Amino acid sequence: MKSWKKVLIVFLVLLVVIILQARNPDIKGPFKGIVGNLVNPFVYLADKTVGGIGGVWNGYINLVNVHKENQALQIENGQLKLDNSLLEEKVAEYARLKKLLKFREFSKLDSIACNVIGRNISGYLKYVIIDRGSNDGVQRKDPVISYSGLVGMVSEVYSDTAKVEVVLNPGSNASVINSRTRTVGIVRGDGRGKMAVDFYDRLDDVVKGDILITSGLGGVYPKGIIIGQVEDVENIETGLFRKLSLTSNVDFYKLENVLVVGK
Repeated sequence: MKSWKKVLIVFLVLLVVIILQARNPDIKGPFKGIVGNLVNPFVYLADKTVGGIGGVWNGYINLVNVHKENQALQIENGQLKLDNSLLEEKVAEYARLKKLLKFREFSKLDSIACNVIGRNISGYLKYVIIDRGSNDGVQRKDPVISYSGLVGMVSEVYSDTAKVEVVLNPGSNASVINSRTRTVGIVRGDGRGKMAVDFYDRLDDVVKGDILITSGLGGVYPKGIIIGQVEDVENIETGLFRKLSLTSNVDFYKLENVLVVGK
């Protein structure tokens, strides 16, 4: 109990000294030195404590600010990547459309430019969907081409869209001519993603890599549209005709823009 009284007395004395120092900052002499010696350790301790807390707080604030800046930079970087991707796509689309329009101008065909908005190339009946229909002048059995070559024929027409059966379908056929030798034949889809040429004169010259184009015979397709390249030649010694295997010049899996040729 006595020890607590001693502590209380010391505390009260220190409190009085601090109050006197606060009320009389101009105190001089030995008393000021005594007061300073008594007070300074507590002031120093308080200053260090407050300074330490302030340093930790400032560090925390700096970390929060750095985190916010990183988030802002990540958002900005993501937006820049998106903008760059959109710009690259616009440039690629412009290049494709430029090729298509140049082809249309060169061919002098009355045609309607369309975008491919759907496709089914892996199934047995292969087709693409275009974003033009009867409201735009598209009609059933209109030929469809691209700057790469023959695509197929319009099979179904709606007001704003149309379905195009591609030349890879087993039911499709077209009259073709070898651009090198001028020999004619009939091309049809083989149902396996390629085409076969029937009624090609066995005695006429044909080699792998020959380009076959539409002949214009029959009035179904305009003349001179590339269909594909000869991939394989049937080697027979008898008969009137030989069969050819043909690879389309059009990549139907990547087809994006086409022309519907008016009648």
